[in-house]
Amino acid sequence: CDVNEGPLKAARRNIEKEGLGEKIQTVLCDGFDGVPYDTECAVIAGMGYYTCASILEKALGRLDQLTQIIVEVNRNTAEMRRWISDHHFTVDDESLIHEKGFDYIVISFLAAYHAPYTEEEILCGTELLAAKEGYAQYCERMIERIDEILSHYKKEDSRSESLRMQKSMWQKAKDKTR
Repeated sequence: CDVNEGPLKAARRNIEKEGLGEKIQTVLCDGFDGVPYDTECAVIAGMGYYTCASILEKALGRLDQLTQIIVEVNRNTAEMRRWISDHHFTVDDESLIHEKGFDYIVISFLAAYHAPYTEEEILCGTELLAAKEGYAQYCERMIERIDEILSHYKKEDSRSESLRMQKSMWQKAKDKTR
């Protein structure tokens, strides 16, 4: 589903190209508003964290009816994990895709109860992501980004302290992959 007809037309072409026209239908709607109640899986991808979280918040009462919820946000992946953690949902898989110089994290979760995730799991991903090929290199890229940001800081403040703490978590996560 989408709020615009253009992306739905592209989706229909891809669905037909893969021979899945009988199994997948497209819906012009905002969030879950027009999604049938017998839907088993939701994929929310290609948008920012705030839009994704808003869609999930509006559909909170329906999430426990889904057997799988897959999210991929273009920014603020840690905030997406925090949202999942704050709602005590269970991450059942995470995948890392590195393509054309960009990293994409795909998180699969269900509305089953889970204790809150640790700050390190929220920032760096669960052990499911850490077990994936390319994770150590991903950690290194995150450390490099933080070093680049820190190189522009002239003084110590709460932001630089937070970045150093994040760098430490990324380094710890990378070290676990050895």
